[in-house]
Amino acid sequence: MRFLFHRFLFVIAAVVAPSPFAAAVDEANRPQLQEQSGQMAQSPEEDEQVSPWEFQVFGRGGAAGLVARGEASLALASAVSPPDETVGYSREASWGAGLRLLRDHWGFEVQHHRVAGRVFTPTAMVRDTSWRGVQDLTVADSADDLLSALAVWELPLHDKRARFSLAVGGGYLLVGVDSGRLRLNDLPPGISRTGSFDGESHEATVEMTGGDFRADRGVVVFGGSLGLALKMGRLFLRPRLDVFFGGTRSTEERWDMNLDFAEVQHQAETTMTLHTTMRPRFFLFSVDVGWSSRP
Repeated sequence: MRFLFHRFLFVIAAVVAPSPFAAAVDEANRPQLQEQSGQMAQSPEEDEQVSPWEFQVFGRGGAAGLVARGEASLALASAVSPPDETVGYSREASWGAGLRLLRDHWGFEVQHHRVAGRVFTPTAMVRDTSWRGVQDLTVADSADDLLSALAVWELPLHDKRARFSLAVGGGYLLVGVDSGRLRLNDLPPGISRTGSFDGESHEATVEMTGGDFRADRGVVVFGGSLGLALKMGRLFLRPRLDVFFGGTRSTEERWDMNLDFAEVQHQAETTMTLHTTMRPRFFLFSVDVGWSSRP
């Protein structure tokens, strides 16, 4: 009986004895477990710290196809010529820059196009009329600024390394300086130095006595864009086509002059007025080269 009792005590001692060692192991492993647990708990927080917005900045270069549809009419004193419909075409260089902000598949973009837009000047419009001698006029250099804001939708393609984008919106066209105005001294002899007296045309000496020029500084435009971005890390290339249609821009230039008809010994004072209305169209082929905040 005593032997059984001692054996029972030995079993209890064997069971209880490892407890301090197990406690020591727990204390040694507890910091490591807490660190791993802390890392697991911080992972969602770190994910939440990643911004859901993507920011893009880019520059561009390309070519612009420009179309100017409008009318031009010339009035001398009270006689007004029927308006001539004009359609001007031009291919010019284009460059600019823009910003795009995206969240998921949606976002918005602001951009600037700089275009050599001589086709939108009054002189270019007059050259497209049937008036005698106007084809000899020189069209002065000019440049236009197209500012736009677009709503953007993007669709990832090919493992997100390529993105198709569609954008629509509007903006404002700032037409170049008044270097494109038509001046009387620039008119060829067939226009500027021929006057009508007693129902017949006679050569006349013209003396400018004054004048005025008024023009809409710019017009509102509406349009959209198609593009395909190819990503290389944070860098991207995006070939794109932008199309914009503008409202009507009006110009009016008036010249006060004295006419001296030497053949018939007659002098006259008169006013000549040129009025134009133009509706611009832009077809812009360009390539964006830019940087994205998200690879």
